[in-house]
Amino acid sequence: MKNYYKYELNMLVANILSLVMMIVPIVILEIIGINVYTSLSNGFLLISLLIYFIIHELLHALGFSLFAKNKKSLKFGIKLEKGVLYALCQESISKYGIIISLLLPLVLLSFVVFPISLLLKLNLLTLLSIANFGGAIGDILMFFLIIKEPKDIEYIDYNSDIGMYLLSKNDLSNIKSFGLKLTESGDSKNKRTDESIKRLYVSRTSAIILAVLIFISIVSLIID
Repeated sequence: MKNYYKYELNMLVANILSLVMMIVPIVILEIIGINVYTSLSNGFLLISLLIYFIIHELLHALGFSLFAKNKKSLKFGIKLEKGVLYALCQESISKYGIIISLLLPLVLLSFVVFPISLLLKLNLLTLLSIANFGGAIGDILMFFLIIKEPKDIEYIDYNSDIGMYLLSKNDLSNIKSFGLKLTESGDSKNKRTDESIKRLYVSRTSAIILAVLIFISIVSLIID
């Protein structure tokens, strides 16, 4: 019998760490004489950030797809009014699988893009890679929790709530990790996935925000 364990981020801690992870690299670059600020409009920067974070979630989904047997269990959504973009895997995958899925966007969009963008002097990509680094704080904190867990653990998204569900025959309640807290646990046989979640969901508010940002970006480019 496996129990489920739900972990949630301490959002105060996560937000502080995220800001530090974005500010420190920019300050270091400024100190060594590399100015990464771009002259692009705020609207264009916002839409660029949004696209980059969408790619971030798609890479999570790609990682899930490498280990999920049923591709219909993969879900993707955008709820900008709640500040949420998500990629879900509503079937259980192994410890190795979730580590790959968690780290894929961080490695590709930050650790790979950052040095290449500096070499080619692509300021926008440098900023985006730094923003992705800070935005991946939840993935990083989850990674440090997961590596402490037993080999038998599995990962699953029962719903689209902010948090992480782990399954295990072992008692995980005494395993702690900085920035995460255990908020719920129980018999996995009594826990059901939310099948009502659409495979692709974009809220109406998100669609409006996206349209406005794209319009602002196009106008800014025309004016410039």
